[in-house]
Amino acid sequence: MYFVNGLKMMYEQFITKISSIDFNSMITKYAGMLSDFINNYLSGVDNLRMIATILMIIATIMFLFLVIIVFVKSFFSSLKSNKTSSSEDDIFDEEDAKELDRIIEDQEKEIELEKELQKELEMAQAGRERSQKKERKIKDNEEKKKKEKEEEKEKEEQKEDVVRQQKSRSREIDLDWKKGNQQSQQNDDVITLNPENLSYHQTNLGLNELTGLIIDMIARGVDDLKIAQTIMYRNHYASSEEDVLQLVEAIKEFVSICRNGYFEDLKNQKDIPSEEQALYHLSEGDPSLALFMLEKLMDSNIDMAGTASSETKKEALYGEISTHALVFGNLAAINDIHLATGSFELAIELEPHNISAWSRLADMYAKAETSNKAIWAYQKILDMADEEINPREVANAQKNLSQHLYAQGNSLQAAKLYNNSKQYYDSLGINRRLDKQELEIISIIENNHRDEISFTIQKLLGREAGTGFSFD
Repeated sequence: MYFVNGLKMMYEQFITKISSIDFNSMITKYAGMLSDFINNYLSGVDNLRMIATILMIIATIMFLFLVIIVFVKSFFSSLKSNKTSSSEDDIFDEEDAKELDRIIEDQEKEIELEKELQKELEMAQAGRERSQKKERKIKDNEEKKKKEKEEEKEKEEQKEDVVRQQKSRSREIDLDWKKGNQQSQQNDDVITLNPENLSYHQTNLGLNELTGLIIDMIARGVDDLKIAQTIMYRNHYASSEEDVLQLVEAIKEFVSICRNGYFEDLKNQKDIPSEEQALYHLSEGDPSLALFMLEKLMDSNIDMAGTASSETKKEALYGEISTHALVFGNLAAINDIHLATGSFELAIELEPHNISAWSRLADMYAKAETSNKAIWAYQKILDMADEEINPREVANAQKNLSQHLYAQGNSLQAAKLYNNSKQYYDSLGINRRLDKQELEIISIIENNHRDEISFTIQKLLGREAGTGFSFD
């Protein structure tokens, strides 16, 4: 290695020395000296023609020598420039090549990830379209049933006599899917099946049809996540995870408000229903009484905040009103998106950093098909929220923004957001399929909760069993 370096140094010094010599002046100098020597030597010769010939030959030789020197000099200069350019080319070394390979490999992995996540988004989109088609079919079936009922009413009078005659000669079989029994009336003629006696039908229930099941499971002490899993299953995953989780929390919060006596001061007002009546109607999918009571409670707190003696007390009241407005909005969202939207806007106005209210407001904008407002609200959540403190709201915003980005053609960013939200919901297990034992328990609860609703409500309110109240 040292020998090679020495040769390189000698080579460079040689080229530098050769390049520094002024060959033109040197040749001119020695040519002049030679000419003077020849003139002095041949000054006495008469044959000048011979002298001129000799001088021409010498000049020609010197000229050729000069040409050779110039050529050699240009050759060495070109070698030096080639060496310099080759040293510059050595800048792109093996490490750069490896780094380039790594970049290309990362890009290929990103492309593969994008393709996989794009497939997942397409599957999710397809599932959503299937659920929408199911909803349309259900609506179409309901309309058809209404028309059929109207037609049946017109024909009932004509068919009454025929039906009586058929009933007198027929016997029905009542099939109970839970017990597996067959209850029959003994007649000698035709056996007919009454479809209404086939009591179990796995239908896509809306959230308003599942509030009674939520109340019953809360009274049994079931944790929120297990309740949410049950509601997602019975709803056939038509509602979002955030819709279900927020509804469960809202009903629990309303029960807590009732238990803690927040409505006691309102009972002297006219037309204020009891907590039992509000919970009963809520179990039937009607939140109107609960909303009426919450509205009166918020109005009362707003009046108190207006006359508060200190800013600290006023801010505490505003925070409480914001919490109640969030409960109001989640209960109203069962049947009225626009009413819920106004309530969430009020919650944010009173408490601008209420991330849950921002999340629900964005959901309502999306359901009302005001996509620009929804995108703005979801982006606001990602800007404001701390992923460790509000992971659920962040996951909900990422999921909905991914759908927008995918529709805009930004599939890579959409896939990343969707994957983040999916990982969070998978960690919760909210979309986990229920096992056979869990389904049997849910079936028992669903079949009994209406008969036990009075006891369930008393238990929720922490009151003695058997206390009478009216559901009217």
